Amino acid sequence: MSSIASLYIVKISDLPAIVSAAGSQSAWETLQELGREPTEEYGWSGYVMMNVLDGLEAADVDLASPRLHEEAVAINADLDYTILITTEAKALLARLDPAAYEPTDLLDDLGLDDEESRYAMEDTLTLLTKTITALTDDELLLLNIG
Repeated sequence: MSSIASLYIVKISDLPAIVSAAGSQSAWETLQELGREPTEEYGWSGYVMMNVLDGLEAADVDLASPRLHEEAVAINADLDYTILITTEAKALLARLDPAAYEPTDLLDDLGLDDEESRYAMEDTLTLLTKTITALTDDELLLLNIG
């Protein structure tokens, strides 16, 4: 079984259109129409991204915007695991430094060897850092794992 992590930059003003499309099985089409993908692609499994996000949350580094929780729940009706990250997460960027973690801190046993685990963790944290850093005040990162 495989999982894919998809990242989209969305204007905050477009979020209501994505939320209203949720539940009608058209949230994905609306997201692709209104969002844009970051310039860097994510080459690891969605399970790696989910593990890193869960590990960060366990370390009190929750990137999801609490003020957009209801919107994320609504979008999850169509898009499985979705979190919304705003510029508020910039306050946590220092805590995304890969040097602060060992792969075992953030990754469960995903069948990767030690070297692959380190690269997966570093790539994931680096992509999150770069993407969050580039957000403007009128944008958010919609991260979907499905």
